[in-house]
Amino acid sequence: MSAQQEFAQIRQYLIDPIQHDYEVIRPIVLFAETAAERSRQTGVERTVVGDKARRFVLEGMEGLRDRRTEARGPQEPVYPAAIAGYILYVKQLYPPIHLREIARIVLRKFGYKTNHHTLKRFSEPYDTPLQLELALPTFATFADAYQARWTVVRMAVEGWNKTSIAACLKLSRAHVYTILAAFERDGFASLEDQRTRPPQHPEHQLRLPFLKEVLDLQQAYPRAGRFRIHGLLTQQRDEPPPSERTVGRAMAINRQFHGAPGPWQSARDEQPKVVSFKHLPYRPAYRQHLWFTDIRYLVQLNGSWVYSLCVLEGYSRKMLAGMVSPHQDLTAVLQMLFAAVSEDGCPQALVSDNGSVFTAKDYLALLRDLGIEPLHIEKGKPWQNLIEAQFKIQLRLADFHFEQAQTLTAVQQAHAAFIETFNPTATLARHALLSQRFTDG
Repeated sequence: MSAQQEFAQIRQYLIDPIQHDYEVIRPIVLFAETAAERSRQTGVERTVVGDKARRFVLEGMEGLRDRRTEARGPQEPVYPAAIAGYILYVKQLYPPIHLREIARIVLRKFGYKTNHHTLKRFSEPYDTPLQLELALPTFATFADAYQARWTVVRMAVEGWNKTSIAACLKLSRAHVYTILAAFERDGFASLEDQRTRPPQHPEHQLRLPFLKEVLDLQQAYPRAGRFRIHGLLTQQRDEPPPSERTVGRAMAINRQFHGAPGPWQSARDEQPKVVSFKHLPYRPAYRQHLWFTDIRYLVQLNGSWVYSLCVLEGYSRKMLAGMVSPHQDLTAVLQMLFAAVSEDGCPQALVSDNGSVFTAKDYLALLRDLGIEPLHIEKGKPWQNLIEAQFKIQLRLADFHFEQAQTLTAVQQAHAAFIETFNPTATLARHALLSQRFTDG
């Protein structure tokens, strides 16, 4: 009787599935018969025969039980010790890291493939409600700039997300993008220090004397920004001051540690900005081409307003004349105009708004007699008068002193000091703008 006939005859008496499976694998376990030969004899798939024999060797008769009808409980993920330790280290290093990011890091660093579902089950027992700050080196604490940049590149190669790198090393995400883009373009040469600082440049400019000098100007001009403070430093120093950015850093340090006034914000800054291209019909092309004049409300003294009247030379941005008056009448305007013309001569045209003083017949007749063409901006478009931008500078540099004044004489003195301060800084800014245009052109 052949083995096939013998198994077919025995199968008729088998009522227990476990007994049936044991009879299938019995020659393999006892007589070392191959799974392929036993599969041909019994008609059971070779892979099924081999799997049943393997489970019988490992678990005995319990391994032959049919587990397809049983509820499968959750299986604990098992990682090698090195990988498990590194997963927990990364999770503690940066708790907000995403599990998919950890899976990518493990794949690139160890070549071990896993997924975020398995990582979630593995990390659940180790989750802590509060993660204390770890004493890890941040980007700014590296003694070697090359090593700091290489750390960013190494973490990116290992699979860290750019946002996670920035948060873990405490630097801006834009800086991370810059370092990685430079490394992709120039390789390891991009990690070297690329500073072009001249040899005689000091290592550190933010010293206490310089911070004190900037602090004094911040307290004297609490509404001035770094550009105006830099201009004031240039005016009062014999040698050129540090760059505008260095002045800005000094101002930030003074605000943080020395009680300097914070950045000034106008009430208009809270309104939503509407982006629009503003047309400037009057653009000065040369000196004495166009003058600009206007009247600005300053402060109230004893319930009455005090006004600032100024004349600006459009090409050089120099304040030709200015005065403080308790009246905004034709007499005050003509006094100011007389002071400007007697000192600098007559321009080709004088630009103003459409106020009643600047549209008066006597005012227009006087300008025509002097050979000056009167020009008026469009109604509702004050930006067409260039002196409006200079009034913003007056607001930042001088309004604080105007508000502290108690008498008209004190306001006039503060206004004269502003004119004296404004002209050098405005001239420097104009020269810098023209130099930039010449270089770009």
